[in-house]
Amino acid sequence: MKLFSVSSRTNAARTASACTFSWFILAISAPAFAQVPVPAGPTPSQSTPSTASIPNVITLDQAIHEAIDRNYTVRTSGNVARRNAIEVTRSKDNMWLPTVGATGSWNYDYSLSSASQRTATLLQIMQGTVPTTNGDSLLVNGVVPGATTTQIVTPAGVHSLSWGASAGINLFNGGSDIARVHAAEASLGAAQYGFNWTRQQIAFDVTTDYLNVLRTGELVFAADTTLAEGVAQLRLVQGQYQAGVVAIAQVYQQEAVVGQDSLALIQARNTYQNAQAELLFQLNIPPNEYNNYTFTVAGIDTSVTPASRAAIDTTLDAGKINAAVDNRPDILAEEQAIQARVYDIDITRGALLPSLDASAGIGGAGSNSDLTHIRVENSLSAGLKLTIPIFDKFQNRLLIDEQQVDVENERITLEQDVQQMRNDATQAVNNLKAADLAIDESQVALTAAEESLRNAVERLRVGAGTQVDVVIAEAAAETARVNRVNAKYNFVLAERQLQYTLGHWNY
Repeated sequence: MKLFSVSSRTNAARTASACTFSWFILAISAPAFAQVPVPAGPTPSQSTPSTASIPNVITLDQAIHEAIDRNYTVRTSGNVARRNAIEVTRSKDNMWLPTVGATGSWNYDYSLSSASQRTATLLQIMQGTVPTTNGDSLLVNGVVPGATTTQIVTPAGVHSLSWGASAGINLFNGGSDIARVHAAEASLGAAQYGFNWTRQQIAFDVTTDYLNVLRTGELVFAADTTLAEGVAQLRLVQGQYQAGVVAIAQVYQQEAVVGQDSLALIQARNTYQNAQAELLFQLNIPPNEYNNYTFTVAGIDTSVTPASRAAIDTTLDAGKINAAVDNRPDILAEEQAIQARVYDIDITRGALLPSLDASAGIGGAGSNSDLTHIRVENSLSAGLKLTIPIFDKFQNRLLIDEQQVDVENERITLEQDVQQMRNDATQAVNNLKAADLAIDESQVALTAAEESLRNAVERLRVGAGTQVDVVIAEAAAETARVNRVNAKYNFVLAERQLQYTLGHWNY
């Protein structure tokens, strides 16, 4: 929870005690918005983006869109969604498409054996028939006496060529492939909702910081008004002292008040400048360019009139809560992530079932000492391969049990986050109602404090009052001004906080 506070000045001469004024906001960690497309922009660079498109006077809506476009967290979240979209395509291709490959090779083998070792002597073989005792004839081979011999030398070098092409496809893998596709699609959904949720978080953070800039700017004006009143009162007291009407102690007392008012103005200006720096940091603007930008209340209704406040619906029934649960991206992202984990269990379960693969191929090979005379013998092949798991030491079954426990824990976390969202919505309504009441009370207090200060100054002027009365009235007026500014911006922010919490934003 972010807390912005402004403390009133303290002065020993005042009987009023120091007061601290807090501008409450409740930062909700889970927005609710519709799913958005996956961004297809370029990969973010490491340098600061150009500020050429940002106007010098930035409205709240412009600040939100510039922050979403330039924020590093948003851009990183968008890339996560893009990566998951690629994974969906990859898992589908892996399921439906075959694997195809081709090979080709040439080899040259050279024998280191001597020529004599590679020489073989062949004798002339003659064939003939000889009669047998039963009247048949028998074919016999033999060496002719005095036949010539032939020597054959095996070539030292031999060329070999081969080629092949094959394709394989899985016909059944225990359902793991289709489960992997579903898991990738669920992860993509979670990433898209997460991307949307990140955008809404940045939008709310920018809204908070922008309203804080406007609030602290008005507090600077209030501090300046208080200082001007203190200086005017000091001049009055100095004149009275010179006329002999009051003691010098009252002059010192009012000088101390003016000193405290001056310090309060310095602090208010510093707080305002820091608020601007925080907002411009959200817009990813270089610090050396901070002085180039200003902010406007245009487009923001800060009138907080009774009519505008009465038009805001502060009821919180079951229908609104259920609609928020159904629409908030953080809740939807968790649901999609759980579904992806369930499909992961199906992927593991597929390892327990048989798998069937089909393959086909064509190829050829041949060799010869003369590369140009190689004769390649070609052939075709096809086959099926069935794999049946029998025993895996219970590893996959135990892994499934572990995954189921993890899924159950994620579901418990989801229930907890939904309950947190209900509580956040309730607190958002409470904040809005309290801010509504504070608007009227702060206006009554401001009117009374300013009138009291006017009366105290007038009484001192005519000698019917004391300087202490004026100091007390000044402190009360300062407190009332600060409370009035805080009450106004509390209400403006609380109204946006409720819409954000219920998932009505869409950036």
